[in-house]
Amino acid sequence: MSYLVDFVIAVHDARRPIARAVASVLAAGLDDGRLRVTVVCHNIDREQIAAALGPELAGRVRLLELKDGIYSPAGPFTHGIEAADARFVSIMGSDDYLEPGALGAWAELAAQRGLDVVIPVQRHPSRAVIRNPVVRFRRVSPLDPLKDRLVYRTSPIGLISTALVRRAGLRLTAGVPTGEDQEFSIRLALSGAAIGYAWGRPAYVLGDDAADRTTHARRSVRAEFDALLRMLDEPWFTRLPIAALRAIAVKYVRIHVIAFVRRRLDADDWAEADRKDMAALVERLDDIAPGFRGHLSIADVRALRALADGAPVAQLRAQVVARGRFGTPSTVLPTRPGAVFAADAPLRFMVASALMSR
Repeated sequence: MSYLVDFVIAVHDARRPIARAVASVLAAGLDDGRLRVTVVCHNIDREQIAAALGPELAGRVRLLELKDGIYSPAGPFTHGIEAADARFVSIMGSDDYLEPGALGAWAELAAQRGLDVVIPVQRHPSRAVIRNPVVRFRRVSPLDPLKDRLVYRTSPIGLISTALVRRAGLRLTAGVPTGEDQEFSIRLALSGAAIGYAWGRPAYVLGDDAADRTTHARRSVRAEFDALLRMLDEPWFTRLPIAALRAIAVKYVRIHVIAFVRRRLDADDWAEADRKDMAALVERLDDIAPGFRGHLSIADVRALRALADGAPVAQLRAQVVARGRFGTPSTVLPTRPGAVFAADAPLRFMVASALMSR
């Protein structure tokens, strides 16, 4: 049988709400003839997951086992993707779920627009929109990787052409404690594929049931940014145009670097070794993407300068806090005045982000 969508759900614990996840996919607007749901039982016997699903749901899914002894979703998602042969592949964590009709709506959009990739609206259970990627207001397709800031969405959810995955050699990064989806998604965004955003259509919901999501764990600088550091050494990355390299560097500083520093400062868990490692990482980005700081806010660059100069902790904290006071001149204006209207400079980024929930 030839399916339209192979939907892969990874689960490592029978206590997860896997039945909710599977039921939501089966009710998402595609009949059994077009949809195959694969549950990858990661380091757990399939019988335990079948019992958690119950006989009705278990009878409608394909249960695969992967026992690699590694606590990372990269393995089970890759296992499921490799077992896919439908037109599209889609992945989801066992804590998440789809709104009714989501898959049908995404598939309809892909057919109407000739898309290789459909990025869905993502919501919290409260229905608040997760404003990522910050696409242009009501822009459905074709999306531009830089103008629509696609490198900001690193969770490869939605519909992705299985042929594109094979052709581009897209794989989740094995052996990293976090960020296993970053290279996959950035390469996908910059692949030249026809990508659309499912404005106004049923959403992917990020569940809040899990108390041990790996993104919340305490890690060293090296571990936290291992996926990025590996990516920086990849031949495909070094061949990217300078505009793409700068956009990626801006994203990592804005979303990851400064947030990491603030988390550590807020927890009074900051050491000179951390400062040196973080400063070295930013310096590496400067070498790879010279000029990227021009698109950062004045406040962002002040925080980076305090980091590099080894400023006292109180001063560094003040600069990091200041860059979060959105709307002040130093957070709105970019370091390079000529970049004020650039897609990823503060002004347009903030406006587009505010429009995401409308």
